[in-house]
Amino acid sequence: MARQRVNLPYDRTADGARVNVMRAAEMLSCSRSWVYKLIEAGHLKAFRIGSRKGLQITVRSLEGYLARQAVLSD
Repeated sequence: MARQRVNLPYDRTADGARVNVMRAAEMLSCSRSWVYKLIEAGHLKAFRIGSRKGLQITVRSLEGYLARQAVLSD
């Protein structure tokens, strides 16, 4: 019997590339725990793919966060 496809609440590919928490921390020059706090506060868009991959953060949300921080520091 063929496996049925499950409809996702949104198209994950529409958000573009994604990175894991460790790579996001490197891009932001911060700790992994700070990245988790940013996700919890809603500053970064993240989602889980399966149970083994962990959280994935969209590169678009990282770039948006960096842009907002640049505006605030000017």
